[in-house]
Amino acid sequence: MNDFKRKDYGSGSNYGLRRDGGPVENLSYGHTDNYLTGRNGLQSMSLDNRRNKKTRFDFILPALVFLLSLFGLLIIYSATRYSMPNNVTDPMFYLKKQGFFLIAAAVVFILIQFTNYRFITKLWWALLIIIIALLTGVLLFGYVVNGSKSWIDLKFTSIQPSEFSKVLMVLVNAAILSKWPREKTNSVGFKKVALSLLVAVLCMVLVMLEPDYGTALIFFLTFMGMLFLSGANLFYFFGILIVTVGGFFTAIKIGLIKQYQLDRILVFMKPDIEKQGIGYNLFQSKLAIGSGGIWGKGLFLGKQTNLNYVPEHHTDFIFSVIGEELGFFGAVAVIIIIALIIWRCFYIAANARNSLGSLIASGVGFIILSQSVINIGMTIGIMPVIGIPLPFLSNGGSNLLAIFIGVAFVENVYFKRELRKDYEIAYDEFD
Repeated sequence: MNDFKRKDYGSGSNYGLRRDGGPVENLSYGHTDNYLTGRNGLQSMSLDNRRNKKTRFDFILPALVFLLSLFGLLIIYSATRYSMPNNVTDPMFYLKKQGFFLIAAAVVFILIQFTNYRFITKLWWALLIIIIALLTGVLLFGYVVNGSKSWIDLKFTSIQPSEFSKVLMVLVNAAILSKWPREKTNSVGFKKVALSLLVAVLCMVLVMLEPDYGTALIFFLTFMGMLFLSGANLFYFFGILIVTVGGFFTAIKIGLIKQYQLDRILVFMKPDIEKQGIGYNLFQSKLAIGSGGIWGKGLFLGKQTNLNYVPEHHTDFIFSVIGEELGFFGAVAVIIIIALIIWRCFYIAANARNSLGSLIASGVGFIILSQSVINIGMTIGIMPVIGIPLPFLSNGGSNLLAIFIGVAFVENVYFKRELRKDYEIAYDEFD
C-alpha cells in the first residue's frame, strides 16, 4: 500500500500514515506527533474532544427569560384583578390568556433548538416574503385597536404581525450583512448595506401605514444597531442617521406627523402641561411610581392601578404597576434582570463562531434593549409616550411569543457553536 495523506479538519493539519499505521512527521505544518491512526483514532479524538467541551446549552439566558416571564404573569394578574380592562368579567382572564401564550412560547423555544440557525437564514428571501405577507395582510384584513390597524383576528385569538416581523427582520438582515459563501472574509460594502436598508425601510413603511410609529422606531433602532456591529463603514451608519433625522423634521413641517403624535413630543418636553388633558397618561404613571416609595404598597394593593387611574396599566404602563406595588427596589430588580438578559444576548453575540450568529444574537438584543429603554423611559417621563410593550412583562401574546422566538434563536446560536464534527470545517468560522 502506498503512503497517503490524511486531513485532520479538527486541528487543520495534514498527517502522513506509514504502512504500519503509525504517525510520521506532519507533511504540511511541521508537527511530529499525533495519535490519529486510522478510523478508530479519528473517532477516539472526536469522543475525547466532546467530553472535554463545556455544556453546549446556555442555562443562564432561558432561566432569566422564564423567571421574568413568570413574574410578568403575577404582575398582569395584579394589574387586572380588580380593574379589568375591556369589560372583562373574569378576574383571571388576562392571567390565563398570557399563561397560555407563555406555554406556547416555551414549546416553540424548545422546538427551535432542534433546528440550525445557519439553515434557516439560508432561506432569508423566504423569510422576507413572510414579512411582506404578514404586514400587508394586516393592512388588508386587520382590525383597528387604539387607532392602529395592527391586529388580525384568528377567531380563537388575535395576533399582531408586526411583533413577529421584528424578529424575522433580524434573521433576514443578519443573513444579508454576514459573510456570504463566496467571500473569503466578511466585507460589508455598499451592496449589503443597500439591501439590508431596503428590507428595513420596507418593514418600517408597511408598519407606519397601520399606523404604528412606535414599532417602526424599534425596526429602525434594531437595524441601526446591527449595521453598526456588522463592521460596515461608519459613513453608511451616520449617513442613514442624518437622512432619517432630516426626514423626520421634514415630515413635521409638511404635516405628515399627526397632531396627537406632536402632543406626545410636547408632553415629553413639558411634562407638567395639561395634567388632565394630553399630559394625563404621563402624570398618572409618574404619580403611581412615586407613590410606591422604597418598598411599594404591596402586591395587589396599588391604588392608582386598582382604581384604573393609570391607563393601559396591564400593557404599555405595566412598569407603573411594578413601581407602585413593589417600590424602588422592586423596579430596580426588574431592570437588573432585563439588563442581564440583554447582556447575555450580546455575550453570546461576542462569542459566536461566525458573523451570522453574532448578528442574530445582537439583533435580538437590540430589540429587547430598545423596547425596554423606551417603555420604562416613557413611564417615568424621560422618553415620549409611545405604544411599546415591555418585553416579557406586558400583557400581549404576540409580543411574548415573538420575543421568545428571538431569544430561542440566540440560544440556538450558542447551542450550535460546537456542533460541527471534528472532520468538518465551517467556511464562515474565520470572519
